[in-house]
Amino acid sequence: MAWLAENFTRIPVVIDVFEGGENTSPNVMLNITELEQVMNIANVTAIRFPEVISWYMGAKNPIPTEWIHSMMDFALSKNLTIYWSEWKLGSDIEALTNATLVGYEDKITYLYQTNNQYQTQMIGYSYAHEFLHWGVSVQSWHVTPNSTRSDLNVTEVAEYLMLARNMGAEVIEFEPYSYFFKNGDPLEPMQRMRSII
Repeated sequence: MAWLAENFTRIPVVIDVFEGGENTSPNVMLNITELEQVMNIANVTAIRFPEVISWYMGAKNPIPTEWIHSMMDFALSKNLTIYWSEWKLGSDIEALTNATLVGYEDKITYLYQTNNQYQTQMIGYSYAHEFLHWGVSVQSWHVTPNSTRSDLNVTEVAEYLMLARNMGAEVIEFEPYSYFFKNGDPLEPMQRMRSII
Protein backbone atom coordinates (compact mmCIF):
# COMPACT_ATOMS: atom_id res chain seq x y z
CA MET A 1 0.00 0.00 0.00
CA ALA A 2 2.81 2.40 0.86
CA TRP A 3 4.34 1.84 -2.58
CA LEU A 4 1.02 2.66 -4.25
CA ALA A 5 0.64 5.82 -2.17
CA GLU A 6 4.19 6.88 -2.96
CA ASN A 7 4.05 6.30 -6.69
CA PHE A 8 0.43 6.52 -7.88
CA THR A 9 -1.39 9.28 -6.02
CA ARG A 10 -2.28 11.29 -9.13
CA ILE A 11 -2.05 8.65 -11.85
CA PRO A 12 -5.21 6.77 -12.89
CA VAL A 13 -4.82 3.16 -11.77
CA VAL A 14 -6.46 -0.09 -12.89
CA ILE A 15 -6.39 -2.63 -10.05
CA ASP A 16 -6.33 -6.35 -10.73
CA VAL A 17 -8.73 -7.83 -8.19
CA PHE A 18 -7.69 -11.39 -9.04
CA GLU A 19 -4.49 -13.27 -9.78
CA GLY A 20 -4.58 -17.02 -10.17
CA GLY A 21 -1.03 -18.30 -10.00
CA GLU A 22 0.30 -21.83 -9.63
CA ASN A 23 -1.19 -22.65 -6.21
CA THR A 24 -4.47 -24.41 -5.42
CA SER A 25 -6.00 -21.11 -4.29
CA PRO A 26 -5.64 -17.72 -6.00
CA ASN A 27 -2.59 -15.58 -5.22
CA VAL A 28 -4.85 -12.50 -5.11
CA MET A 29 -8.59 -12.26 -4.62
CA LEU A 30 -9.39 -8.84 -3.23
CA ASN A 31 -12.52 -8.23 -1.22
CA ILE A 32 -14.43 -4.95 -1.11
CA THR A 33 -12.68 -3.74 2.04
CA GLU A 34 -9.26 -4.32 0.47
CA LEU A 35 -10.30 -2.56 -2.72
CA GLU A 36 -11.58 0.39 -0.66
CA GLN A 37 -8.20 0.58 1.10
CA VAL A 38 -6.48 0.87 -2.26
CA MET A 39 -9.01 3.46 -3.41
CA ASN A 40 -8.28 5.56 -0.31
CA ILE A 41 -4.64 6.02 -1.34
CA ALA A 42 -4.66 5.75 -5.14
CA ASN A 43 -6.70 7.18 -8.01
CA VAL A 44 -8.41 3.90 -8.91
CA THR A 45 -10.50 4.36 -12.05
CA ALA A 46 -11.06 0.71 -12.98
CA ILE A 47 -10.80 -2.87 -11.81
CA ARG A 48 -9.78 -5.88 -13.87
CA PHE A 49 -10.67 -9.55 -13.55
CA PRO A 50 -7.84 -11.32 -15.43
CA GLU A 51 -8.17 -15.00 -16.39
CA VAL A 52 -10.72 -15.88 -13.71
CA ILE A 53 -12.63 -18.50 -15.70
CA SER A 54 -9.57 -20.19 -17.21
CA TRP A 55 -7.86 -20.36 -13.79
CA TYR A 56 -10.88 -21.89 -12.06
CA MET A 57 -11.38 -24.34 -14.92
CA GLY A 58 -7.74 -25.37 -14.65
CA ALA A 59 -8.02 -25.75 -10.88
CA LYS A 60 -11.29 -27.69 -11.35
CA ASN A 61 -13.02 -25.43 -8.83
CA PRO A 62 -16.45 -23.79 -9.10
CA ILE A 63 -16.54 -20.22 -10.44
CA PRO A 64 -16.95 -17.75 -7.50
CA THR A 65 -19.92 -16.00 -9.11
CA GLU A 66 -21.12 -14.40 -5.88
CA TRP A 67 -17.71 -12.80 -5.27
CA ILE A 68 -17.48 -11.64 -8.91
CA HIS A 69 -20.92 -10.03 -8.83
CA SER A 70 -20.33 -8.36 -5.45
CA MET A 71 -17.07 -6.83 -6.70
CA MET A 72 -18.74 -5.69 -9.92
CA ASP A 73 -21.69 -4.18 -8.05
CA PHE A 74 -19.32 -2.29 -5.77
CA ALA A 75 -17.26 -1.05 -8.72
CA LEU A 76 -20.37 0.11 -10.53
CA SER A 77 -21.59 1.94 -7.41
CA LYS A 78 -18.28 3.85 -7.43
CA ASN A 79 -18.40 4.53 -11.19
CA LEU A 80 -15.34 2.38 -11.84
CA THR A 81 -14.77 0.81 -15.24
CA ILE A 82 -14.77 -2.99 -15.16
CA TYR A 83 -12.43 -4.98 -17.40
CA TRP A 84 -12.96 -8.72 -17.87
CA SER A 85 -9.77 -10.16 -19.35
CA GLU A 86 -9.30 -13.68 -20.74
CA TRP A 87 -7.01 -15.56 -23.10
CA LYS A 88 -8.65 -18.97 -23.31
CA LEU A 89 -11.34 -19.71 -25.88
CA GLY A 90 -13.65 -22.61 -26.57
CA SER A 91 -17.29 -23.53 -26.17
CA ASP A 92 -16.78 -24.62 -22.54
CA ILE A 93 -15.10 -21.43 -21.36
CA GLU A 94 -17.36 -19.21 -23.44
CA ALA A 95 -20.45 -20.84 -21.89
CA LEU A 96 -19.05 -20.35 -18.38
CA THR A 97 -18.07 -16.76 -19.17
CA ASN A 98 -21.51 -15.95 -20.58
CA ALA A 99 -23.24 -17.55 -17.56
CA THR A 100 -20.98 -15.68 -15.13
CA LEU A 101 -21.55 -12.33 -16.80
CA VAL A 102 -25.35 -12.57 -17.12
CA GLY A 103 -26.74 -9.14 -16.30
CA TYR A 104 -23.32 -7.52 -16.59
CA GLU A 105 -22.59 -8.06 -20.28
CA ASP A 106 -23.19 -4.41 -21.18
CA LYS A 107 -21.55 -3.07 -18.03
CA ILE A 108 -18.09 -4.54 -18.53
CA THR A 109 -15.40 -4.20 -21.17
CA TYR A 110 -14.27 -7.63 -22.36
CA LEU A 111 -10.54 -7.75 -23.15
CA TYR A 112 -9.17 -10.62 -25.22
CA GLN A 113 -5.58 -11.43 -24.23
CA THR A 114 -3.33 -12.30 -27.15
CA ASN A 115 -1.17 -14.81 -25.22
CA ASN A 116 -3.19 -17.70 -26.67
CA GLN A 117 -1.16 -20.25 -28.59
CA TYR A 118 -4.17 -22.31 -29.67
CA GLN A 119 -6.23 -19.93 -31.81
CA THR A 120 -5.49 -17.06 -34.14
CA GLN A 121 -6.05 -13.53 -32.87
CA MET A 122 -8.96 -13.08 -35.28
CA ILE A 123 -10.93 -15.79 -33.44
CA GLY A 124 -10.31 -14.14 -30.07
CA TYR A 125 -11.05 -10.66 -31.36
CA SER A 126 -14.26 -11.89 -33.00
CA TYR A 127 -15.46 -13.38 -29.70
CA ALA A 128 -14.60 -10.18 -27.80
CA HIS A 129 -16.33 -8.13 -30.49
CA GLU A 130 -19.64 -9.79 -29.52
CA PHE A 131 -19.64 -7.71 -26.31
CA LEU A 132 -21.00 -4.16 -26.36
CA HIS A 133 -17.66 -2.89 -25.01
CA TRP A 134 -14.55 -4.75 -26.01
CA GLY A 135 -10.84 -4.45 -26.39
CA VAL A 136 -7.61 -6.40 -26.32
CA SER A 137 -4.63 -6.99 -24.11
CA VAL A 138 -1.77 -7.06 -26.62
CA GLN A 139 0.90 -9.25 -25.07
CA SER A 140 4.41 -9.79 -26.26
CA TRP A 141 4.51 -13.49 -25.45
CA HIS A 142 2.54 -16.68 -25.37
CA VAL A 143 2.98 -20.15 -23.94
CA THR A 144 3.81 -22.77 -26.54
CA PRO A 145 2.01 -26.15 -26.58
CA ASN A 146 4.92 -27.68 -24.60
CA SER A 147 4.42 -25.01 -21.87
CA THR A 148 7.49 -22.91 -22.59
CA ARG A 149 7.33 -19.15 -22.86
CA SER A 150 7.83 -17.78 -26.36
CA ASP A 151 8.47 -14.09 -26.92
CA LEU A 152 7.07 -12.51 -30.05
CA ASN A 153 8.97 -10.07 -32.20
CA VAL A 154 7.87 -6.45 -32.44
CA THR A 155 6.35 -6.98 -35.90
CA GLU A 156 4.01 -9.71 -34.58
CA VAL A 157 2.97 -7.53 -31.64
CA ALA A 158 2.33 -4.63 -34.05
CA GLU A 159 0.14 -6.90 -36.19
CA TYR A 160 -1.97 -7.77 -33.12
CA LEU A 161 -2.36 -4.05 -32.40
CA MET A 162 -3.28 -3.11 -35.97
CA LEU A 163 -5.88 -5.87 -36.22
CA ALA A 164 -7.49 -4.75 -32.96
CA ARG A 165 -7.47 -1.10 -34.02
CA ASN A 166 -8.89 -1.88 -37.45
CA MET A 167 -11.69 -3.99 -35.93
CA GLY A 168 -12.72 -1.11 -33.66
CA ALA A 169 -11.41 -2.16 -30.23
CA GLU A 170 -12.37 0.46 -27.63
CA VAL A 171 -9.46 -0.38 -25.35
CA ILE A 172 -5.97 -1.62 -26.15
CA GLU A 173 -3.63 -2.43 -23.29
CA PHE A 174 -0.08 -3.79 -23.43
CA GLU A 175 1.66 -6.45 -21.36
CA PRO A 176 4.13 -7.10 -19.87
CA TYR A 177 5.45 -3.78 -18.65
CA SER A 178 9.08 -4.90 -19.01
CA TYR A 179 8.70 -5.43 -22.78
CA PHE A 180 7.35 -1.94 -23.37
CA PHE A 181 8.91 0.23 -20.63
CA LYS A 182 11.98 0.57 -18.46
CA ASN A 183 11.79 2.81 -15.38
CA GLY A 184 8.76 4.54 -16.89
CA ASP A 185 10.47 5.32 -20.18
CA PRO A 186 9.05 3.77 -23.37
CA LEU A 187 11.27 1.20 -25.05
CA GLU A 188 11.45 0.66 -28.81
CA PRO A 189 8.42 -1.67 -28.94
CA MET A 190 6.20 0.93 -27.22
CA GLN A 191 7.50 3.70 -29.46
CA ARG A 192 6.52 1.58 -32.43
CA MET A 193 3.06 0.84 -30.95
CA ARG A 194 2.51 4.57 -30.38
CA SER A 195 3.38 5.31 -33.99
CA ILE A 196 0.72 2.81 -35.12
CA ILE A 197 -2.04 4.08 -32.84
